[in-house]
Amino acid sequence: MNDTFVNPYTFVPLPKAAPHSCEPHGHHGQGELLSGKLELTLHARTPLLIREMNEREKAEPDLPRRPDGTPIIPGSSLKGALRSLHETLTGSCLRVFDEEFVPGYRDPASTERSGKRHMAIVEQHHSEETPPVLRLCDKKSREARLRQEELARIHREEGPLTSGDRLEVDFDDESGRPVRARHHSKGKWVVLLSDASARKQHQPYYAHIRRFTGESPEQQLQQEVWDDFRSAVENADELRTAQQSKRDEQNPFTEVTFTHVPKGRKPEQGTRYELGRRHLVSKRLRPGQPVWVTTKSNGEIDSLRLGMLGRHAGKYTAGERVRPKPLLPCRYDDDLCPSCRLFGSADTAGKDSEEAQQRSYRGHVRVGDAVAINEVTPQSVTLPPMGIPRPGAGQFYLVNDAKVRGNAAVDPPLREWGSAADSGGQKRDLRGRKYYWHTPTEDGEKPSRAEARKHQLKSNMTSEAKLFPTGTSFEVTIAFTDIDEVQLGGLLACLSPSSVLGGELWQHVGGGRPLGLGSRTFELDENASEIRRSGARYGAAHEPVAPTPERFLEEFQNWMRRHAPAAHELWPKLGKALSPNTVNPNSVWYPPGAYWDQKGSENFDRGYEFWKRTSGTELKPNTDGPRTGYPLLALPDIDEQNQELPIIPNAQGSDEEKAEKLPNQAWPPSNQRSNARDNGNRKNKPKGKRR
Repeated sequence: MNDTFVNPYTFVPLPKAAPHSCEPHGHHGQGELLSGKLELTLHARTPLLIREMNEREKAEPDLPRRPDGTPIIPGSSLKGALRSLHETLTGSCLRVFDEEFVPGYRDPASTERSGKRHMAIVEQHHSEETPPVLRLCDKKSREARLRQEELARIHREEGPLTSGDRLEVDFDDESGRPVRARHHSKGKWVVLLSDASARKQHQPYYAHIRRFTGESPEQQLQQEVWDDFRSAVENADELRTAQQSKRDEQNPFTEVTFTHVPKGRKPEQGTRYELGRRHLVSKRLRPGQPVWVTTKSNGEIDSLRLGMLGRHAGKYTAGERVRPKPLLPCRYDDDLCPSCRLFGSADTAGKDSEEAQQRSYRGHVRVGDAVAINEVTPQSVTLPPMGIPRPGAGQFYLVNDAKVRGNAAVDPPLREWGSAADSGGQKRDLRGRKYYWHTPTEDGEKPSRAEARKHQLKSNMTSEAKLFPTGTSFEVTIAFTDIDEVQLGGLLACLSPSSVLGGELWQHVGGGRPLGLGSRTFELDENASEIRRSGARYGAAHEPVAPTPERFLEEFQNWMRRHAPAAHELWPKLGKALSPNTVNPNSVWYPPGAYWDQKGSENFDRGYEFWKRTSGTELKPNTDGPRTGYPLLALPDIDEQNQELPIIPNAQGSDEEKAEKLPNQAWPPSNQRSNARDNGNRKNKPKGKRR
């Protein structure tokens, strides 16, 4: 186990046929339909992370509670989780889905454009929607960088060093390199501090400095250039909702630290430098903030980036990678998939003419709050930094067939949306619906990955939280109105998936799923539940309906076999995703940067090398010599018995040396050549341009 891990999430594939769509029953009170309530007990199988709605306004986090102080799980959280499972069971539409999403990628250092970027200073910026006014640094001045030791000295001895500060700089007469710098309000040099988290630890940190006299004319950025910048930073970590909520608008900076580990030394032998402060990623730039731009021959700015390397967009939207197309969100209230007919459908189409059309449909299910049965003692936890989902990591999020896996391409890497792996008129599909593995612990305590490690405690991406302990039980009522036997069977299947999929199965609710939190099960109280014909509400004579689930579950299963066989065929895979026994809980972690005997160390939690060295990048063209590169390593399919992946440790040395040290699992068979590269990405690609 020491050299392998299991990724925290997997994917249940999308069905190969469109969902069964038709007109819903409506809300007209058809007498033969069913109405009633289900009384359930919810059991926490692992600690549950349920955030308060107004958590930011409180000094300390707490469990969500009713006015009388009783802890609860809001019904909206439960309903969302039930609907998500129902969509997978029935092969329904992707209700919460951004069809226009396209990931962005960092430009490699070798790109022609990155070498032509100039530093510019923000003069003024009024809003996110309008372009800023910039002024170029002196384009003919030398390109210089300050080394980490001098940056740390300024920050330590002269007060906070902030990206954009003005400096006076002394240069060595022989080498021409900067050797000494100091703060000066009218200094002729500007320093730019950038994020150090992805830098190679064996190479020293340098900060760019450029001469700035303020003599260049002001430039109002063109709107299309500003729109391009906003698109490029759209998926940045620091713009995600969880981090935005922590921001202090009066302090738009974050600390820059870097641990330098010279070649031949162990990670614990490195030197940590506190270098200063940089601007947080934002669509609102600050006066005095340094940025990177490229210009046309006439000096007009034609691109803007926060980093010298910049970013570029992938190709083909998420909506273009979904087949069949009817899996996209339902748009018409008279033609709905099974989940939209039961839980409701929102009008996402907007206006298609000058007159708005109402296409929403009210659901038939109401989920009440889950109320804690006994007194609850919350568990306090400091959560580790959690990044946003990375759909741009095509080795995990896209379907990669045998001819793509294990191969490398020159430009761009095969992991990227729009690379050679998408050539030949065949775009790779999205992998499916995302599910996190259940990872119970023997003692019922929270998994170790749910607690911030010592080296993470200074990060502004950690957060304090309160958890419902394992074993907490809740009472919850689910009411339904005017549904048929099949729909009731589908609802019961969501509450107890074991009844149709077999085995012991759990579900998730709330946050912290990547950390092993949020597993729960339902238990139905048949005696307290009520099912009646809807017509009985108005005095019509109807036989009472026994609240036993078996007949409704059987109706649902028979309906699925007849009307949604493509989704029904995926049930064994869904069962595997919901089982707490599929994977070894102790093996589950996001890609580590070291072997398990270093668990808890900073190096173990730095998984950058894994993503880099499984990306499908070739470092050396396929000549007569040995081929070096980072072959594409795909996430195992959910039906594969072995879900393990090789740990790729953070190694010292050049990229070519690292490639030679890759674990055997990451390399293709000797007779497997770079098929993806031969599928048109060289013959049809214009020279000197990115695809």
